Amino acid sequence: MNALAKIRSLSNVEALATKSNELLAFLVGARDMALLGTCVFLLGYGILLTVYRLVLSPISGFPGPKIAAATAWYEFYYDVVKRGRYYHRISEMHDEYGPIIRINPWELSVRDGDFHKTLYVAGFVRRSQIFPRSRAGIGIDGSHPVSEDHDLHRIRRKPLDPFFSRRQVQTYESMIVGGLELLDRRFRDMKGSGKIVNMEHVYAALAGDLIGEISIVDAPSFISDPDFSPGCWLKYIPRGILLRLLPGAAGFKAFTDLITNHIENAKKKQQNGKLGEGGGRRTLVEHLLLSDMPESEKKTERLAGEFIALLSGGTMTTARALSTITYFALANPRIEAELREALRGPMASFPEKMPPWAELEKIPYLTACIKEGLRISHGSMRRVPRCSPDVELQYKQWTIPKGVPVGMSAYMMHTEAAVYPEPFKFIPERWLGDYSPLMDRNYIPFSKGSRNCIGKNIAYAELYLALAVMFRPEGPQLSLYETDESDVIPVHDFFLAVPKLDTKGMRVRVQ
Repeated sequence: MNALAKIRSLSNVEALATKSNELLAFLVGARDMALLGTCVFLLGYGILLTVYRLVLSPISGFPGPKIAAATAWYEFYYDVVKRGRYYHRISEMHDEYGPIIRINPWELSVRDGDFHKTLYVAGFVRRSQIFPRSRAGIGIDGSHPVSEDHDLHRIRRKPLDPFFSRRQVQTYESMIVGGLELLDRRFRDMKGSGKIVNMEHVYAALAGDLIGEISIVDAPSFISDPDFSPGCWLKYIPRGILLRLLPGAAGFKAFTDLITNHIENAKKKQQNGKLGEGGGRRTLVEHLLLSDMPESEKKTERLAGEFIALLSGGTMTTARALSTITYFALANPRIEAELREALRGPMASFPEKMPPWAELEKIPYLTACIKEGLRISHGSMRRVPRCSPDVELQYKQWTIPKGVPVGMSAYMMHTEAAVYPEPFKFIPERWLGDYSPLMDRNYIPFSKGSRNCIGKNIAYAELYLALAVMFRPEGPQLSLYETDESDVIPVHDFFLAVPKLDTKGMRVRVQ
């Protein structure tokens, strides 16, 4: 009996093992079937999505490569793998397919200076919205430049406009001149030392100081840093922009509490009824908190994003333009000599007396150098897509449906050879005398329309005043140090225009 029981027990174990194996096989089969089903679903979805984009989409009839229309991975390849080179591929696509093309599943691009005034319009002409994907990863959420909705953008920008108007910026001239006097003293102290200086760091510090001074109390002085170190101001640049501009500089970027603390302190004063007391100039923080902007728009986090946007945008683009002009002046003795001669009379009494911005604007050769520098440095190379949510747009025989994002770029406007002969050369003389009105039409370093750059007046004031100080006959004597055009000419679109990635900067030796 014991032997028979053992046999039966073994039979039960074997049966159980067999059933377990059958169950395991069933589960494995079910898993494989589920995986297969998922793959079939994704494949089917991908096919249907591709068919929709190529055949049924409202913009399926527009010219352009089918691969760009079918998938965003095409743009991803040029922007990420090729490091910000899709702008160049778009230009090549225009060469092949014409002035209006489809550049991804959702967006069109136009290369025609005449259409710019139709696309980028004032707020009273029609509602204009930005394309959400165009702001992804920038890191300045909540600020007015990345506000998608037309009305929300208007609410956020309206209280800022008076603070950055030409009339108001003229009241900031003494701050700019103060920074330039400090900069001039520093260069005088370096005279004859042969010291190597990165001028982009110098100009970024100058621009950053001004934005900080008008925005908050006790702003850090970047220009006082012994080496104009980028670490002094890089920590205030949004991480999304910084990692594209200088991938190795991520260590500089830890979110600062400076602006947040200032906003919170200002709010406490407001609660106690003391904000704005004591007279004197209001900071931008105080101005916004006392404005009629809705309270929901005065949250600390949103206002902090606004100030970081102003600091980053107002620092890097101005520094790049100044560095570009400085490079080409130093690289061409004739340009440098003409510029210094043009400034001889107006700057004869500096530093005791500084001519105002409005007077410097009347110097034709200085203006020509500034316009040419802004043209060739672009500001931003990235296309700036706009959506018209309420009305269709018409470009020649093409009807653009409502809500479809359409972009144009400063790069293509500024390098159109029919408008600017030899477009990649720095030729200030092209802006002198009776030049073609098409040059002004295509000149968009600060964009145009209701969403143009709010800081353009500050940028122009800094450009005129800084170049006047640096290139007056008695100004710093500088020579280029291991620097060529590739260190200043932008070739990568990382939201801001960037030169070659291995550049060491626009460096000079102080004579």
